[in-house]
Amino acid sequence: MDDSGHPSGVLIAGGENGDVILYDPAKIMAGESDVIIAESDRHTGPVRALDINPFQTNLVASGGNESEIYIWDLNNFGSPMTPGPKTQPVEDISFVSWNRQVQHILASANPSGRASVWDLRKNDLIIKVSDHSNRMHCSGLAWNPEVATQLILASEDDRMPVIQMWDLRFATSPLKILENHTRGVLSIAWSMADPELLLSCGKDSRILCWNPNTAEVLYELPTSSQWCFDIQWCPRNPAVLSAAGFDGHIDIFSIMGGSSQAQSQRHADQISTSFGNMDPFGTGQTLPPLQLPQAAAPSATITQMKKPPKWIRRPVAASFGFGGKLVSLENPKPNPQQPQQHGPHVVHISQVVTETDFLKRSDQLQATLNTGTFVDFCQGKIGAAVNEFEKTLWSFLKANFESDVRSKYLELLGYNKEELALKISAALEEKPSDPIQVELPASASLQPAGGPQPPASYRQS
Repeated sequence: MDDSGHPSGVLIAGGENGDVILYDPAKIMAGESDVIIAESDRHTGPVRALDINPFQTNLVASGGNESEIYIWDLNNFGSPMTPGPKTQPVEDISFVSWNRQVQHILASANPSGRASVWDLRKNDLIIKVSDHSNRMHCSGLAWNPEVATQLILASEDDRMPVIQMWDLRFATSPLKILENHTRGVLSIAWSMADPELLLSCGKDSRILCWNPNTAEVLYELPTSSQWCFDIQWCPRNPAVLSAAGFDGHIDIFSIMGGSSQAQSQRHADQISTSFGNMDPFGTGQTLPPLQLPQAAAPSATITQMKKPPKWIRRPVAASFGFGGKLVSLENPKPNPQQPQQHGPHVVHISQVVTETDFLKRSDQLQATLNTGTFVDFCQGKIGAAVNEFEKTLWSFLKANFESDVRSKYLELLGYNKEELALKISAALEEKPSDPIQVELPASASLQPAGGPQPPASYRQS
């Protein structure tokens, strides 16, 4: 666990003699001798279970023999508290677990398969759950990360290798029963990043990844023939998990992919470590690193998960469309009453306004196109014109939508139709009062040779 006074946190351990010991990991890694921060031997027997409160990390719960449960405050380590009176009949406490939604709720489990739920505010036991078959030998206890009233119990009995999911609101029988292991279940772990992922390992040398809401096996991890007695999710990388086996190794897996070649390489490395890197025939030459032969075809195909994990889903998405439209969506939150049923995905369409004046003009133009009132639109632009050029431009556009286009164009060009008609009428009605007189000089003669003479009355003026 983390602690502000220790840069590497605090390591909490329970001993066979009933001690609860606090270590300083920084001093352990530095090789110092005074690594113990504090210790207490309040338990009368071995400490069998430990868990840290996820909301208040200074609170630690421990379980031991004879129904002993203590709540330790690291700020006052010498005075532990009890959640309430001991359960009857008196039995060993094999598991303790803090609720992931309500910080004052604690659960404990006995090897006989009975689970007890405590309320620290009331300092009392509030409910017990147990299987009526009395064949469960409890090997694991975990709370649902999202639904505060749900927990699971695992059985290591080979006659009943099941995982039971309980809801405290309906505690008469299990809500779900997960059955796929052929022998007893040794450890379980519920993913904090995705409540629809539950890990289990058993005596059948299998590591299964479940969807506890549907009781379906989503993925089976490739393992060796050794049993795994403990399995845990990585708190920082949600896709990584660790499995501790009875062969003394801790295997690191990823549910996002990988291969089983690492296990074969590990066994080959054990052989190389035992014999060293020298030639066994005594030539003194160093042997090259052992490379495993490539198989012509894989002996077993590792299947992929049946559903994508929650952490790779896009929690929200948004995209812009034409006309300033913004389309957004989000994943619906699960219903605590029915977490296996997903709600509908809602798509939101909204209008993003960045330039209000531009959008207003666009709306006016769109309304004009729909109604066909182009003359009124142009007249409004003429009235709002800021200079003569803009006014003239919209006047010509307005004339294009008038009924008498030619006359409107003439008026804009400076020709009034009525004035032109009056001028033409006046010009046609005007007549000369005297005949035109033409008088010619005396020396000039217009008569051609041998031609007729003009009348005496015709003169050039």
